[in-house]
Amino acid sequence: MRYHVRNARGEELVVPSLRDLHDLYVHGFLGDEDLVRADSATRWTRAGALPALHGVRELKADPKKLLVLLGAAIALVLAVALLLGR
Repeated sequence: MRYHVRNARGEELVVPSLRDLHDLYVHGFLGDEDLVRADSATRWTRAGALPALHGVRELKADPKKLLVLLGAAIALVLAVALLLGR
């Protein structure tokens, strides 16, 4: 399914798939306030309110959370390695 994107200046872009829409959002070409609608829809929705982009919004909003989780995982692996090494 294709998606139509409209930015604050009124410029529109047709995106060929949800995957491409996701990639544009991840790389910052599509912002939370940009409007999106599917080919089959008549109503525009803010990109920040799209359920399909929900996980991306959380990672963009709080990159520290990802670093904390990564650090905890590394600490857990090191602790297990130390315990098994004895």
